[in-house]
Amino acid sequence: MLVLIIPVFLIVAFYRYLGHEDPPVVDTTEVYGSVQRAGRFELLRPEGLADGWRIASATYTDGILRIGITAPDSGALQLVESADPAAVLVPAVIGKTPHDDGPATIAGAEWHRWSEGRPGERAIVRTDGNRTVIIVGHAKQDQLDQLAGSLRA
Repeated sequence: MLVLIIPVFLIVAFYRYLGHEDPPVVDTTEVYGSVQRAGRFELLRPEGLADGWRIASATYTDGILRIGITAPDSGALQLVESADPAAVLVPAVIGKTPHDDGPATIAGAEWHRWSEGRPGERAIVRTDGNRTVIIVGHAKQDQLDQLAGSLRA
């Protein structure tokens, strides 16, 4: 048995040494292109985030853009953008009975903080023009704010 455990241990140690524990980064070019071709809303993209932030997934389906993002310290967030009104999108993304905790100004834009949607998650919502933007997930409030502050057209 020891003969099997030692090689497995060495393989795992070597794998970690090479740095293969970082999650893959997703190329969003195709998804962002789909959003722009659809022309339903002006796309906001995260830009200038510090090291440790990674885009883990990106989809555009039924007029809703969803970008999965991992933040430093294991925060897990989802950036959702759509032309759907907040009254429709908030219950679908945050939960059926979330609580609006009031407004917050982040990087000069007006957002609303939400809680009690799904257990352990926080959310912030912004509506302007024909676009609703939601950032939701298991993360610290300052991570939601950092992501919101990084969004650029």
